[in-house]
Amino acid sequence: MPPTWQPSAWGKALTSSGDWKLALHGNTLTVTLGGIPIVTAVEDIEILTVTRGLLWSRIELHVGEWVSRLYGIRLKDAAGFEQAFAASLQALQLRKHTAESDAAAHRVSLG
Repeated sequence: MPPTWQPSAWGKALTSSGDWKLALHGNTLTVTLGGIPIVTAVEDIEILTVTRGLLWSRIELHVGEWVSRLYGIRLKDAAGFEQAFAASLQALQLRKHTAESDAAAHRVSLG
């Protein structure tokens, strides 16, 4: 099961954050808002901002014209999501770089 993040019970009640959940699975991020999942590739997320407050954080995601602001997540959970997202993006970039290097080496060996 992929790691998930959501608002805390208190954060949900006191920030009126609504019902949301984030799930990160490999190269895919699923944002579930009100029970409706929105799936996007990690590489398609143009801006990810985590804003820390006194008690809770806000996560803001930008994908094209779509912007999602997710309130009420505990500070440590928001930091954990930010680290997991960065690791996922870094792993994706490493796989792409490795594939490009392998393709270039293959072209050289054929020539």
